[in-house]
Amino acid sequence: MKIVFNYKYFKRKFKHAEEAKRLIHYIVQQEKKKLGEINVIFTSNENILEINKAYLSHNYYTDVITFGSNYKDYISGDIYISIDQVINNSERYKTQRVEELFRVIIHGVLHLVGYDDIRTMDKSSMKEKEEVYLKTLSNKMKLDSDELVL
Repeated sequence: MKIVFNYKYFKRKFKHAEEAKRLIHYIVQQEKKKLGEINVIFTSNENILEINKAYLSHNYYTDVITFGSNYKDYISGDIYISIDQVINNSERYKTQRVEELFRVIIHGVLHLVGYDDIRTMDKSSMKEKEEVYLKTLSNKMKLDSDELVL
């Protein structure tokens, strides 16, 4: 039904928000689910660490934390994304920042539709899905810039 982008600690907006919304709709449809309300919150390392400690009892930075709920086939939830970690990941894995941000968005949506990445086998399956949807994204749009504009 609706996808909202929120910017905690950021004043500028995500340049590719409309493309991200279309991709989220596509993933939900492909995974045979229905869209409820999804909030994507762009935040900092410090904020994601606070969330990780408070809700998951983890004392480390992460790129994405997802809180979801499903009612029948409708998915809803919040996807918290650390822009600091996205930038770190892009440097570590030698990828474009915007590609890494889309990868993390995809990862969060996959959690909402029911994928998990605790076990090694599940991580592998989730990684394969990420690659499929990233490829779909690159076939549908040209990311003309590596700028995140946040």
